[in-house]
Parts: sequence; structure tokens; C-alpha cells
Amino acid sequence: MSLVINIDDIPEDEEYKFDLVAKPDYFKVDPEEGILRKDVSVCGRLSKAGREVFLKGTISTEIEQVCSRCLEPHVFPVQAALTSHYVPAPEELETDMELHSSDTDVEFFNDNRIDMTQAVYDQMLLSLPLVQLCREDCKGICSKCGINRNKEECGCLEEDSIDPRLAVLKTLKDKLK
Repeated sequence: MSLVINIDDIPEDEEYKFDLVAKPDYFKVDPEEGILRKDVSVCGRLSKAGREVFLKGTISTEIEQVCSRCLEPHVFPVQAALTSHYVPAPEELETDMELHSSDTDVEFFNDNRIDMTQAVYDQMLLSLPLVQLCREDCKGICSKCGINRNKEECGCLEEDSIDPRLAVLKTLKDKLK
């Protein structure tokens, strides 16, 4: 299904409600960001004021990511708010244009059609955490033997894992006790 809506379908005096579903392959998500594991559900409403269209809605899906500590895949549920402001594309875009903070939510449309794909994609990625963890208390992998410490304990001692360049600080800490 497409995330494109014809603005002539939006009534001038009332909101246009929609509930759309896009398959995961509709979006070209960079594998570094994750893999879409569920259809992307986009629901909300569009309102029109002259030639400007305002979007308010929500996005719901699931993205599989790799944990930053243990390197195991995990599924992250995405529930995000979506807002955007669509205006007709100018005939000629200026390359040396000054942007204002209000311009970050402005999208352009052509041919009386609004394509919400980019706004949905951007909001999905913005809702992802900067540090991707499978769980809050993830122990990660052992830096010595590489065992996933969430699944089993390793025989490596923490003291052995001290960087030799920082060993002098450990002796200082022991003296201060």
C-alpha cells in the first residue's frame, strides 16, 4: 500500500482520517539502523487550510536491531507521534536559503499529492534509541574470551581485564583505602 494521498480528497472544512499499512519492503531501511520485522501502521488525520496540509498521526511497527553490548539481535517496538506540515513545492528551490526552526517540519508536495513516506521513515529512525540495548541490565560480552555474559559466566577475572596503562591508577586507589 502507498503512503500517498491526493489533496483533492481532503475536505476543506473537516479532517480527513486515515489508517494505512505499508509492508516492510516499502521502506529502504539501512541494515545498520535495523530490519523492519512488522508492517508499518500509520494512522492519523489530515487537515487543509488553503493549499497547506497539516498531518497529525502515529506510527507503529517493530525494528530488529543488534544490541550494542552483547551483539545479539533484539526487536524494538516503535510507537511514535507523527506531525508534519505540507506546502506546495516552489517552482524553483533556492540553494542558498536560510532555514528557521519552523522549517524542519515542512515538507513539499507536487501534483496535488502528499507523500508521507519520508516523514514516516524519518520519525521511525528518530524514535530509535541512540544506544541499542536488548535490555537495561545487559552484561555484554567478555572482553577477554568473547562469551555473552547474559547467557553464561566466564572464568575471566575482572582484575585481569585492567588496561596495563591504567594499572597505576588501581594501585593509587588501593593506597587510598
